[in-house]
Amino acid sequence: MSTLTEIINYLKFGREELLKSIEGLSQRELTQLFIYDGWTVQDVLAHILGWDRRSLHILPLMINDQANEIAGVEVEQHNRQSVEAGRQMTLAQLLAEADAVHRQILELLSSIDYTEIDRRHERRGRIVTIRSYIIDIMVEHERRHAAEITAWRDQLEQTINPAEIIQTLRTHRDAFMAGLEKLSGPALTDKPTPDSWSLSDVVGHLADWEQRMLQAAQHIHNPALPPAPAITSDDELNRLMISRRAGNLWSENLRDLQQAQQATDEFLARLEPDDLRRRGPFPWPGDQGTLAELLHEMGQHYADHQYAVAPK
Repeated sequence: MSTLTEIINYLKFGREELLKSIEGLSQRELTQLFIYDGWTVQDVLAHILGWDRRSLHILPLMINDQANEIAGVEVEQHNRQSVEAGRQMTLAQLLAEADAVHRQILELLSSIDYTEIDRRHERRGRIVTIRSYIIDIMVEHERRHAAEITAWRDQLEQTINPAEIIQTLRTHRDAFMAGLEKLSGPALTDKPTPDSWSLSDVVGHLADWEQRMLQAAQHIHNPALPPAPAITSDDELNRLMISRRAGNLWSENLRDLQQAQQATDEFLARLEPDDLRRRGPFPWPGDQGTLAELLHEMGQHYADHQYAVAPK
């Protein structure tokens, strides 16, 4: 790399490799599943951000030939602090901060003469350069973690058990429907409070969301089909769904749920095992993942509303 442009492109390449490794991962995969040592992918990103912040701090010292003023760092403590700071942020906030810090590093490097890249500095008896102490370490650090994330996600996808996932969905659904069959009369339509949902409202809500999740699943399976319409807020959509069904009879909401379930079963019957590893957008804001995970969420939705049919 004999020009600043090549240096900047090299740093951009390292960041692109990292972002490519997390592309298409779901919010749950990014923030809840451990990749290693009790760290999620979000924790890994926070760890990288922590070192980038340090690079942004020490780069001006090296440019001003003050490398001896670069404070030492206890690596494990620095990592713990970076990860903990990342856990206080949303994933979106963390990604935005990581992008901003990386851009500041690129801008700073773009503003210096190329000769500064390999100018030798003494730091505590050791000769360092901007290339060796910042650039090469940044890129190799990102590429190493990108490779680890890629290997982890490949292994994760290989553990998908299609039969188990589909059976779990049906188990949650059957449990809800079995509880539903035991209820009748006012229990189906009464609201405990004016602002709460009746059981009929819950059934209509499940029908509407199963239709949305099925549309998203069909799009993941066949991207030529339209995705579920975009929304900005789950709560806003839930309120809209309930208002649209305000005049519906119990029998109408139940019919819609049964029809949605039948359509889902017909879709499931056409799936091949490898289909569940396909990835695409989920029908709620800012999330995507495998078809397997979407089917898991479909079953979990029934489990989340099991309280509505539990014996009182």
